[in-house]
Amino acid sequence: MLGEVPAASIFVPGGGAGGENVNADGRPVPSAPPAAAAGNDVVVTGRMAAGGGLPTFTQTPELAQVGEKLDKIKKWTVNTFKNTKQQVFEQWGKIDRTVDTEFEAECETLRELHRRYGVVVASSATFLSVFEQLSAAEKTLAESLYQLSLKEQAVKSQCGTVGESLRKLSEHASGLEKCLKYFLSTMTTVYEKTIADTLDTISAADQARIEFDVSRHELASLQSSPTASPSAIMQAKEKTDAFRERYDNLKRDVRTKFRLLEENRVKVLTQQLDKLQTALAAYFSGNAQALALSVEELKAMAAPNNSFLQ
Repeated sequence: MLGEVPAASIFVPGGGAGGENVNADGRPVPSAPPAAAAGNDVVVTGRMAAGGGLPTFTQTPELAQVGEKLDKIKKWTVNTFKNTKQQVFEQWGKIDRTVDTEFEAECETLRELHRRYGVVVASSATFLSVFEQLSAAEKTLAESLYQLSLKEQAVKSQCGTVGESLRKLSEHASGLEKCLKYFLSTMTTVYEKTIADTLDTISAADQARIEFDVSRHELASLQSSPTASPSAIMQAKEKTDAFRERYDNLKRDVRTKFRLLEENRVKVLTQQLDKLQTALAAYFSGNAQALALSVEELKAMAAPNNSFLQ
């Protein structure tokens, strides 16, 4: 009577050249111990059945992890396909969608406001760049007039007067540059972080709405099918309720951010514009003391956080 053959190992090269090694009986034998496997090599262990039958293989933890990852990829692919199909059919008008007219109008208003803040940020950056060039040109012209006065004694007094005026303008410009930089920094924070944070939450709510609609249509399809089991319908209903709850929660988060964003945005923008106006008036009037005060006040003003819910 044949006894059970000891455990065997099969070593499969992961891309190396050459075939398998076989023993005298024609059975494959490992070309290297399992411990020496590396790279893309895969080791599968098992026990040879009595009488030379096919071995029974045992799944390794590594293969189990690969299976879990493949399941996750499969689930993500299916969900992405369903969501994309829902969006395409909505655009074609072939399927209904959940509509909250007031909420969507508020979201579109914020998107338009975000675009206009972007224009302000871009214009401020352009103005600051041009003003820095003007300040540098004033310094250069003042220096060139001074050098000219050393050789032209007849116009030395006039060169000195104009050069001194340009030098003072340049000094005032330095203070206004700082005010413009603080203003630009705050506007950039509001545009790129504060409003963008609320827009990210809006995007999450819109994605949740799509997932809810997909689940809602699947539930309706099951309910209208005569072959659908009560347990399948119940599971689909629980899934739909969960998506609806997530969608409602995200809409509440968005509305909370709307309120906080309105309060803080207006407050910050009002302060920044007031200080910038004071700085501009001080610059053009030649009031160096008022200009320096505006710089310090703008410097002391803290920029808003990127999220008012933190």
